[in-house]
Amino acid sequence: MPYTFPRPLTVLSGILAASTLGLAGCSSNLSPAAITNAQSVSGNWQVASVAASAGKLPLLSGELTGSASAFTGILHPGPSTACVAPSTVIEVSGTTAAENLLTLTGKIGGGTLSISGTLAEDGKSLTAATYNVTGGTCAFSAKAAAIAQSYSSVTGTYTGSFSDSGGQVISVVADLTQTPQSDTDGNFTLSGTGTFPNNPCFSSPVTVSNAQVTGGSFSLTYADPSTLNSVTANGTFSTDAKTLSVTSWTLTGSCGPDTGTGSLTRP
Repeated sequence: MPYTFPRPLTVLSGILAASTLGLAGCSSNLSPAAITNAQSVSGNWQVASVAASAGKLPLLSGELTGSASAFTGILHPGPSTACVAPSTVIEVSGTTAAENLLTLTGKIGGGTLSISGTLAEDGKSLTAATYNVTGGTCAFSAKAAAIAQSYSSVTGTYTGSFSDSGGQVISVVADLTQTPQSDTDGNFTLSGTGTFPNNPCFSSPVTVSNAQVTGGSFSLTYADPSTLNSVTANGTFSTDAKTLSVTSWTLTGSCGPDTGTGSLTRP
């Protein structure tokens, strides 16, 4: 009869069992937070919804900054139809949990605002985003699905034109720079100049003034101290900030009054 070796096999079985228990122990120590791949956030953001329950607060914009351990922000309402004045400052803060779920909370109108969604790997948007207000004058009837995303800096050389209903066109070359941080209200400021080629209404270049960016909206004014003409433009822009859509502009001074729309783009 062949000789068998019971002890080494028993030892091997013990080693395999111990290894299995050891791996199981390691797996049990992996908390959801340990596998979170949260990214940093910085810059100009907008949270907006068309849901009926968000009618009192359809849009929020401002600055968000932070990383997995701590996020903070300065937001304010969008349209004048909101439940509080557009100048109202809403300070928010929060952290990310498992699977990069970001939750921010803050106070508004005597109630509590909460914003949540999964932070994208590039830190520039929230997927499956929702927001809600409980209590106070801005209370929602239910949480609202939202689009929450950051907007690139309005910085660079933009070219385009303003046109009015009569077909008159004002060519514009705008050199703009957006501040990297917001002011205490969560608004970003634009500086720079505007050139109006072959236009006697402006002695180019004209310095930009009263220029502001918040969320996906902007406003700026070119006031020429020599000709006393001024044009103020308001509008929205794409998330990559390469296209500025001027929804309205107003020209005042000896060349005005006039109004219209326009578009400016950069590479």
